[in-house]
Amino acid sequence: MSLQRKTTVELGEIHVSGDKLVVFNIPNLGTGVALTIYDTINRIGGIAHIVMPESSLSNTYSADESPGKYANLAVPALVEKFIEAGGQKRGTIVRMAGGAQLFNFGGGGGNIMNIGARNATAIRAAMSKLGFAIEKADTGGNKSKSIRFIMATGQLHVNIIGGKDYLL
Repeated sequence: MSLQRKTTVELGEIHVSGDKLVVFNIPNLGTGVALTIYDTINRIGGIAHIVMPESSLSNTYSADESPGKYANLAVPALVEKFIEAGGQKRGTIVRMAGGAQLFNFGGGGGNIMNIGARNATAIRAAMSKLGFAIEKADTGGNKSKSIRFIMATGQLHVNIIGGKDYLL
């Protein structure tokens, strides 16, 4: 019997925890990106399941919507919650995974529909603006991924659907 408390992170959600028993899961990460931040000293971590690069791209966006859905809102919200929970910049590891291009509409690398790559670029820019570097990333490709983010260790397990589990 596992003592772990598994929490599925849905589209647009942000979670922060210092509970060593928590494991955050995203079972199907397509064009969306999982952004994780982990303070290795205080053992506090956070995750955002980001779906779109920019809230201004949505003609249906409202202030009531989850800020985790859009990179430009999710990144500052995640960092703010992380710091409020006691996370500190020193000793912090930032990683991201996902951002696949699951659909090809004939535009190649410049395809405006390449939401996955645009998400990753927007997240990098937003984290840089806040003074954080992304230490490790596994974005792109054309297959969905699943991830497990373990609060006890800060490990980020990635699995490309149909492949093997590995640490990022």
